Amino acid sequence: MPTTIELLKWSNLISSIMLILIGVTQIISLSILFSSVSFTFFMSFFLPFFLILFGIMLFASGQKMEFMDNNFRFLSSLLGRGLFNIYLASLAVYQLANAASDIIGFIIGAMLFCTGGFYLILHFCGKQEDLTSYKQQLG
Repeated sequence: MPTTIELLKWSNLISSIMLILIGVTQIISLSILFSSVSFTFFMSFFLPFFLILFGIMLFASGQKMEFMDNNFRFLSSLLGRGLFNIYLASLAVYQLANAASDIIGFIIGAMLFCTGGFYLILHFCGKQEDLTSYKQQLG
């Protein structure tokens, strides 16, 4: 049976790949060009690019890349990862609520939200010895 940290790593890996795919499909489908010009047009135009960028950041932080550790330190702590996952959940739900496939956005958003919530629970309620081992395994 996989450990808790392995489940969190797989959840982050799958979520990051899905965020990248959502951004790419939104750009390829050109749905960002057919919205009416307003504030939502501004959000709909740039959000797929941010989803791709944040998906790459989530993927790279899970792979323990040195660049991520040096420049995005908040992703090396449980609190930072938890808050980042919850933020990405809100972006995924918003982006896909405007698209034809609402259910995919809610599934990915729920997955990111649960993972982020679990990171926050580990940060605030975990034993100090367990937290140091989790941090070492996370990167």
